[in-house]
Amino acid sequence: MKKAIITGGSSFHQNFFTNKNGKYKDFFDEKIYLMDLKDCDLQDFDLLVMASRLHAEFLRQNKEKILHYLHNGGNIVIFPDLANGIFDHIESKMYYANFWWWILPGADLCLFEADKKHKIWDFLELRMCKWHYHGVFKGKNLEKILVNELGEAVICKDCQSFKGNLYLSALDPDFHLGQGFMPVTEPFFDGFMAWIEYDILHTNKV
Repeated sequence: MKKAIITGGSSFHQNFFTNKNGKYKDFFDEKIYLMDLKDCDLQDFDLLVMASRLHAEFLRQNKEKILHYLHNGGNIVIFPDLANGIFDHIESKMYYANFWWWILPGADLCLFEADKKHKIWDFLELRMCKWHYHGVFKGKNLEKILVNELGEAVICKDCQSFKGNLYLSALDPDFHLGQGFMPVTEPFFDGFMAWIEYDILHTNKV
């Protein structure tokens, strides 16, 4: 599977490829700098990942290119705060992150499997999803996968609106891998991306 990542100029974008002794330096077949996205042919890639905390306005300037890619069978992973302004049928509602829930004895972050039998849980354990999250996704055609205590989607998938699949996560593992802290984000990223590749290969589109 040929994978690309849209990345930016922030230190955590660059450090993602060098931290962990360069574990992820060759994870993607191509790194696309956000400012060069307008000139790229995305149809060469089976999977496109948009790194966390990209400059949202520059990303929105490529809205039609992104939608064209999805409508033609491309698959996209998008992390928090980037969906608004690109996907008209999806609202990304941002929440203040609870960074310190874990310091209280016996505390837990209220995240749950929407369906314990979902295939993603063959690749992840629920505990791997718990550091903090930045919001939820709302809209039509969204399959809820990981939810908060209100039943709102923290991780979800849209396999109906496009020929390709759209994967949305309000967890930001690449950011923390680039910043060099939050160890649980490494097994989360590995399992999450392994599930996505499996899902793409086993999705039957009409």
